[in-house]
Amino acid sequence: MNKKNILAIDVGTGMVKVFAGKLQADGSVAIVGSGTAPTAGYARGVITDINALAYSIRQAVDCVIMAADTQAAGGVYLGLSGSTLVTQNSIGSVAPSTPGTVTRLDVERACKAAMFSVAQDDADILHVFPAKESAVLPGTALEVEAHIISAPQAIIQELREALAGKGIQLNGIVAGSVIAAETMKNELPARPGNFIFIDMGAGTSELVIYVGGNLCYSASLPLGGDYITSDLMQGIGVSQAHAEEIKRYYSRLSPDLRNQGIVLDCNDYGTTDKHVHFDFLYDIIESRVDEIVTLMYDYLKPLMDKYLPGSEQTFERIYLTGGSGATPSMAACVAKVFQLDTEVVKPDRLAAEYVHPSNTVCYGIISHGTRIVANEPEAGQSAWGVFIDKAKKLLKI
Repeated sequence: MNKKNILAIDVGTGMVKVFAGKLQADGSVAIVGSGTAPTAGYARGVITDINALAYSIRQAVDCVIMAADTQAAGGVYLGLSGSTLVTQNSIGSVAPSTPGTVTRLDVERACKAAMFSVAQDDADILHVFPAKESAVLPGTALEVEAHIISAPQAIIQELREALAGKGIQLNGIVAGSVIAAETMKNELPARPGNFIFIDMGAGTSELVIYVGGNLCYSASLPLGGDYITSDLMQGIGVSQAHAEEIKRYYSRLSPDLRNQGIVLDCNDYGTTDKHVHFDFLYDIIESRVDEIVTLMYDYLKPLMDKYLPGSEQTFERIYLTGGSGATPSMAACVAKVFQLDTEVVKPDRLAAEYVHPSNTVCYGIISHGTRIVANEPEAGQSAWGVFIDKAKKLLKI
């Protein structure tokens, strides 16, 4: 086993994607190959068949091993999303080590207290993020609101065992989109404090809210590009694969073609009658884009008002990523509905062939794995993480 080899696995509704990376001397990671396989046993953020999902993951891993000509990895990290993950905020309270002064260790102890207050026998805690801390006066306790992400222990254990049966030993399971947000946050040139990160895939949209640079909320909505694909299947009368091709074809066209009487040849193998007016295609796709974004706004607006009440502070920007987030009109629609600057982000530090919004989550996962292999602190966890694991076992919580 080569400790410098790292595998990152991103489980999505449409496909499983795997990056193989090699840890460099400077602590960075070089991507040496990628592999994909159609996803089975997982739909719109819900695991429906663990064995089928494990088989899909094994296929994608085999592809990347052949492509990268690499052997067993020293670290294998799997990213999940959707309703499999449970998110909640909890407050932990501790006395500061030095009255009137707050240190990083004090915040970690408060997060630990918050975590223990919600720990359950049937849940595995994946991440704990300090979201907000109270001002401390001499003689008063420090209160920290922590954002905690967990997953059902039975599902995690069953998934680990199914993958182990196919020769894949996981070193860690993470909330993929959250870890991607944490990674990209540190690479954004603007370094905003108050922003929203949206990872839009085929089946779900993963939402992460930051206030003052701290992650304070995350959630998953069953909204994604599959709805557009389904509309095209019904509207044009084609298969899912054909509809996906038409969607990609449309994404390369200019909206200026509207009202020009343009007819597109949308035929594929086995069809000869799929000549579609651009205006018809535009109406199908853009009406669904508008609906998806409006539903996201309806969900997020109360949260935006909650975390930044009044008019003294506002959200600065929305960062959009993911395969469906790259849809040309999506960013413009988000900006219009939310009335916020919107930017599509992608992993710019990778080689050109990997620089695409659909690779952001996999990049975040492999960056996370690299930090662990290089013995750096994990996102959403700290030096007391090992202690927590041991304490949970001893206390059986």
